[in-house]
Amino acid sequence: MFKHILIPTDGSRLAAKAIKAGVEMAKETGARVTGYCAQEPVPLHLYGEGYVADKRMAAEFERRAREHAETCVEEIAAAAKARGVPFTALVNKSNVPSRGIVDAAQRRKCDVIFMASHGHRGLTGLLLGSVTHEVLTHTDIPVVVFR
Repeated sequence: MFKHILIPTDGSRLAAKAIKAGVEMAKETGARVTGYCAQEPVPLHLYGEGYVADKRMAAEFERRAREHAETCVEEIAAAAKARGVPFTALVNKSNVPSRGIVDAAQRRKCDVIFMASHGHRGLTGLLLGSVTHEVLTHTDIPVVVFR
């Protein structure tokens, strides 16, 4: 069956449930896990009154975004460790989280992506889009969607 599972997270409650289920699937199948979080780049300017952030402020936003992404991936690491599942972490910048997920799965040679879906439907789904939907349409790797 699957030998290498990519579990992406955005730090949400639903992603936390998917982490638990994905790690359990890895344990049952003898697979290893790569935990992933796409760090969206921090905008170089702030909107409002034409204010432009200075370099220190931009660096601080960057540091906090990286710290948040690493904390999200640490949640996967803890779940994997608790179940005795081999684990590696990956955080990288991606303008489009779905593209980051697909690229991470390909680069790490994962044979399945196990991810949560927030299940936005109707107008909300149309306006917000769906990272899960984008992953499904842009990868040849099997995707297990947890809801």
